[in-house]
Amino acid sequence: MADALPNLPSFGLEFPPSKIVHAALAFAKHHCNLPTYNHALRSAYWAAIIAKRNPPLSGSELDLELVILSCILHDMGWAETKDLLSSDKRFEVDGANIARDFINKFNTQEGVDASEWDHSRIQRCWDAIALHTTFSIARYAAPEVAAAASGILADFQGPYFPNGPGGENLITLDEYLAKVMCGICRDKGVTTFDNFVGDFGIQFGLDGAATAGRPGSSGKAGCQHLKLLNVNQRKESVSEAWSYCEIVVYRQ
Repeated sequence: MADALPNLPSFGLEFPPSKIVHAALAFAKHHCNLPTYNHALRSAYWAAIIAKRNPPLSGSELDLELVILSCILHDMGWAETKDLLSSDKRFEVDGANIARDFINKFNTQEGVDASEWDHSRIQRCWDAIALHTTFSIARYAAPEVAAAASGILADFQGPYFPNGPGGENLITLDEYLAKVMCGICRDKGVTTFDNFVGDFGIQFGLDGAATAGRPGSSGKAGCQHLKLLNVNQRKESVSEAWSYCEIVVYRQ
C-alpha cells in the first residue's frame, strides 16, 4: 500500500494512476507513525466517497488527484522526522509547506511539465492542508479544499460527521490523538496557544499520559503546558487561560 491506492469497487471508487500520489504515499509512510499514516489514507478514501455523493463536489471539474494528495500529506506537520518541521509554525502550516516542497521536488526530479502542477494548483493543495482543521472556513473554500477537509473530519467523527456516510468512529483520543497533540505542545508550545491543540496540553499534560476522561483528570500535569503559555502568550490571553485552567484543572 506504500506505492498504490487500491480501488474500492464496492463504493464505485476507481483512482487513475498517479505517480505523485504513489510517491506521496511512500513519503508519508516513511516520515509519519503508522496511526498517522493510516488516518491519512482513510481520510483520502472518505474524501473521495463524500465528493462522489455530494452533488456540489461531484462535478467533472473537481481535481480528485489534488484532493487525494492533500489528504495523504495533510498531517505531515505531525512527522516523526523532526528536521522537516519548523519550531514556530502551527502544524497545519508545517504540513502545507512540506507538501508544497514535496510537489516542487517531485516535479523537478520527475521532469514534470510545469503546467501540470502550476502555482495555482500547488496553492490549492497548500490551502487544503493549512485549512483542514478550520472546517467552518474550508467548507466554503474551493471544492478541493472542502472535499479534503470533509474527508479528514469524517475520519474523526464517523457517523457524527454531518451528512457523513455512516460507520463507526474510527479514531479516538485513546488511540493516539492526545499523545500527538501533547507532543506538539511539548515540542512547539508557542504554536498552540491560539488553537485547539493547547487544550490537549492543558487537559492531558505534555506527555499525553493523563487519562482521556473528564476535564481536570490531568491535575498538575496539565499546568506544565499552562506554564509555557505564561511565558509565550500576551498578558490578556494568559488571564483567559488561567480562568480556563481553574475550571478544567483545579475545580475537580
